[in-house]
Amino acid sequence: MKIIKFSVLSLVFVLPLMFLGMSVVKVDGYTDKPIIVCTTSAVGSIVREFLGDMADVVVLVQPGLCPADFDMKPSDVYAVSKAKILFRQNISGEFWLQGLLEAAGNPNLTLVTIPGVYNTPEGAKNYIRWVGGNLSQILNLDLDAKISEMLTEIDDVSSWIAGQAQALHVSSVKVICMNWLKTFVESVGFTVVATYNPPETLSAGDINNLINTAQNEGVALIIDNLQIDVEFGRGIASQVGAEHVVLTNFPGAIPGTETLARMLRYNAEQLFNATNTWRATLKLRTEKEILENQVTTFQITTALAVTVAVVEAVWLYVRRKRG
Repeated sequence: MKIIKFSVLSLVFVLPLMFLGMSVVKVDGYTDKPIIVCTTSAVGSIVREFLGDMADVVVLVQPGLCPADFDMKPSDVYAVSKAKILFRQNISGEFWLQGLLEAAGNPNLTLVTIPGVYNTPEGAKNYIRWVGGNLSQILNLDLDAKISEMLTEIDDVSSWIAGQAQALHVSSVKVICMNWLKTFVESVGFTVVATYNPPETLSAGDINNLINTAQNEGVALIIDNLQIDVEFGRGIASQVGAEHVVLTNFPGAIPGTETLARMLRYNAEQLFNATNTWRATLKLRTEKEILENQVTTFQITTALAVTVAVVEAVWLYVRRKRG
């Protein structure tokens, strides 16, 4: 019995250590490379572009999640405890970071906070400069050529977006979007007439106001944030005859959006495609109304003609009788 008890107790203590070892295998064993932790893929995607396999890059919040929903794991604590640099976005959803830093207890960690927005071309360029500059200084690297290359890629996407926006006259297109997407949507050129916070925070009155605004303003697009909700806007769009669009706020959440430049292009494409669809649908709807009006007019005209014919027939019958 003692042997059995000892074996069971051994498993109780050893198994968690085994699983802990398994959970940190992605960062353990890279002793010859610096470990760089990033709170989100908005920063992590940039670090990976700069360093490739020169460093082990750990992104804490998976790109499909809202940072506020982050659930700390032992492997995250281990990564931060061994990391050389931690890049944070300094957004409200990272309220858990201080607790993670305290749990990791890494006195050699360099904490870098990236200021400003990142989901516009100019914001993305600022992020690239800031991350590249810090990596160059802390790791003693020359990243000037890579910085220039990445900035050029953003400029190319920005030029494409501007050309498409002008061709589609998007400034005349009114939209309603999730609040955290407003900066990007306006940077493309669309007119944002209303925004909304996470759906779970909205009252029935808030939702009714959104519907009324959409109807009164002739809104074309209702735009949801992938990391928050992908269905809320669909209900409003179906009620007001608008197109429903879902954009991502973090690189890598959707295949083909692994970098900021690709994410910006993807999001812009979703807006442009939805605008074309809305206009085509609006045209069909207008043509349908015209046809329906023509049918109604034909029916009324036919009814009048029949009425006149009947009256004339009766009048002729009466005359004939009198004659």
